[in-house]
Amino acid sequence: MKFSTVFVFNTLAALGYAAGLLIIPEQIMSWHGIGVHGSSILMARYFGVALLGIGLVTWLARNTVDSNARDAITIGLPISYIAGFVLSVQATLGGQMNMLGWLPVVVYFLLILGYGFVRFSK
Repeated sequence: MKFSTVFVFNTLAALGYAAGLLIIPEQIMSWHGIGVHGSSILMARYFGVALLGIGLVTWLARNTVDSNARDAITIGLPISYIAGFVLSVQATLGGQMNMLGWLPVVVYFLLILGYGFVRFSK
């Protein structure tokens, strides 16, 4: 597996969720079993903006060669994804999200594995 493969997968996952959270946050939240209120819609949109940024960074970095910037991305993002993985597992097991809550768990897990593989396989 190459860095570019992980970056493209990260881009697709981030931009897919970003689009949903920015355009139809109520539906995305209700599909996951998350309560929909005025303030939670705003926070979902803020999360969508953050995912938009992540998606753009990973897309623009997909063809980089060895660099400090690529190292920073491939260290920083997996650390945040570990936290997101733990949070998603807790929220799904705790009933804050329904069974669709396992989707972000799987996405986080795949991203953690992908970044771990490309960082430590060389």
